[in-house]
Amino acid sequence: MNVAVIGATGRTGRRVVARLCDGGHAVTALGLTEAKLGLLDGRADAHAIDLGGDGETRARLATLLAPAEVVVSCAHARFTGAVLAALPARGPRLVLMGSVRRYLPIPDRDGAEIAAGERAFDASGRPGVMLHASMIFGTADDGNVSRVLRLLSRWPAAMPIVLPLPAGGRRLVQPIFIDDVAAAVVAAVERPASDGPPLVLAGPTPIAYRQMIEQCAAALGRRARIVAVPIGALVALAAAAARCGIKLPLDAAELRRAGQDKAFDIAPMIARLGVHPVDFATGLARMAPAASA
Repeated sequence: MNVAVIGATGRTGRRVVARLCDGGHAVTALGLTEAKLGLLDGRADAHAIDLGGDGETRARLATLLAPAEVVVSCAHARFTGAVLAALPARGPRLVLMGSVRRYLPIPDRDGAEIAAGERAFDASGRPGVMLHASMIFGTADDGNVSRVLRLLSRWPAAMPIVLPLPAGGRRLVQPIFIDDVAAAVVAAVERPASDGPPLVLAGPTPIAYRQMIEQCAAALGRRARIVAVPIGALVALAAAAARCGIKLPLDAAELRRAGQDKAFDIAPMIARLGVHPVDFATGLARMAPAASA
């Protein structure tokens, strides 16, 4: 098929482009800047374009998307409207990336923008699916697990690191390895039968946040001791640190989210996409050596 990938130079987008090329698809890869196009698989036809650009840019986007049978957007869901506006009246299927932040009860700008993108897609009546990923990990710059690994790797191996967490880290998370996210996106491209209601992409089972930290520490030969601290106190500390220009491992918004369970049913993901994600320990084993280097 002829497939266009928007947000192609991001962590997930690069992997999606490579997998689509491996599958024999003709890929038009669209990234934000020329500087990052060199990161893409050389078999893709790569172009730099800013989704927030002017009318001329929007016209160019429409031209680039016109031949596509499927359009994938790995860009933030806030750009869903711009993508929809660039499509021909009778056009391609869409595979859009969102986030499970859309389902969290805490007021959140990103979550609201993702929900708005989902509504715009639904209202368009176009065929396709939106994929809401849980915590994505697996690269040295994922901003999630890699950040924890970097923090732990700097700590002396002989000393346990003490980490204060809301509810003692008992809240649930369900991380998904980045290669499984890419596999899910490609499966959605290649399976028109996957079209329908949004799908959650997450790991096979939820784990407690403290378990995630402890497994990261063990992978690096470190020990972590989790201390329960009221979330209000941690949020106040993070806010004060930010005002002083001190960067903590988690900011106030991240701490609030850490105080919420994030557990999801992935049976629909498996049934519609045929993707069986690896567990956290398996994904961690693939990335911990690189993160500790």
